[in-house]
Amino acid sequence: MKKIGLFGGTFNPIHIGHLNIAKTVYETFNLDELHFIPSKIPPHKNLWLTPAKDRFEMVKAAVKHMKGNYVVSDYEIKKKGVSYTYLTLKHYRQNHPGAQLFFITGTDIFATIQTWNNWEKLFDLANFIVINRKELSFVELISILPKKVLKILRNLETFENTLYGRVVLCKANEIDISSTKIRNMFKTGKMSSFLPNPVIEYIKKNNLYKEV
Repeated sequence: MKKIGLFGGTFNPIHIGHLNIAKTVYETFNLDELHFIPSKIPPHKNLWLTPAKDRFEMVKAAVKHMKGNYVVSDYEIKKKGVSYTYLTLKHYRQNHPGAQLFFITGTDIFATIQTWNNWEKLFDLANFIVINRKELSFVELISILPKKVLKILRNLETFENTLYGRVVLCKANEIDISSTKIRNMFKTGKMSSFLPNPVIEYIKKNNLYKEV
């Protein structure tokens, strides 16, 4: 059974926190592939976005030398309209019908699951890996999740080897950084130590994040 991780986000820009999560999930779940999926128009974020092409290229630069089978997908960037997770998971399920799919997200984002497009159908397409974030602990998350999700919630020890239909809590080392903080660093002329060198080089070369 092929195991594929799906890591969506704006990656504006991608930073070592993202890479740490990807590496943790890749190794913990013994994945065959992990796909970074930069979004074009995120449904829940009203923010200034660097052009999709630049964000895509930065992700490619960041993962180029990572050990493992990491893929950068342009699926959402090429699609018209809002980048809904439901449509992305349908696409991957149709193209990998026999694969075990894992969609990666953080506790803070997963807490809003009931606002996602077709949220109740998402679990018929993939498993979800929820990573701890300082903004919201696992205990706090569990206290606000709907019953439908609580029924399929697992930890690493109790997770069954299913193609889809489970939510798994996974702990990763927390790095106190965000893309917003990094953009502000660049706005003040500071180079961020939280970015891979190839990403810093790309930002400098293309004069990104001069204004936020």
